[in-house]
Amino acid sequence: MSMDTSRESNQRIASEHPVDTPQYALCPASPDEAGLFFALPPEQDKALGAIGHVRMDFGRGGDEFFHTWHPRGPAELNSQEFKAELQEVVDTLRQSVLKNLSAMTGYCRGHGGEISGGWVQNYGYIVETENYRYCLRCNPVPNDYHAYLSCFDKRVQEMNQQNTPREGMTMGGMSL
Repeated sequence: MSMDTSRESNQRIASEHPVDTPQYALCPASPDEAGLFFALPPEQDKALGAIGHVRMDFGRGGDEFFHTWHPRGPAELNSQEFKAELQEVVDTLRQSVLKNLSAMTGYCRGHGGEISGGWVQNYGYIVETENYRYCLRCNPVPNDYHAYLSCFDKRVQEMNQQNTPREGMTMGGMSL
């Protein structure tokens, strides 16, 4: 599962569906990124630099905002720098897609991002900053958790990519 396989396509879609949060632009996920929006095995979380995820819902009436943090990676990744940026990202998204259930439903219908998985249609959007990747999964139906924001440290991903031999490479006649 590659996180930047269809980045050009996602950026094209994002430009066709402008978002009112330019600082933290949402790009619709590509189908091959769908797995990033759901629980991953610990070894994948580690390789992808998973920090954790925020589970959110809008309450019975659809206008409240409840959230819970679930750590998924090493405690040192959950730094003050990350926490400050996560707060900014969530606060910004609360002005649009995470305003309430009605706003989320409308946003998802108008901005693409359909991903497979879940018992109803889910939608995935990615926010990338200099050091972090935020994967927002929206589940715009009543009586369920409405959103999950999985958070990854891009520096860990880059380090792991540099330390992982490429497929098909050989060294001393042995396949790596």
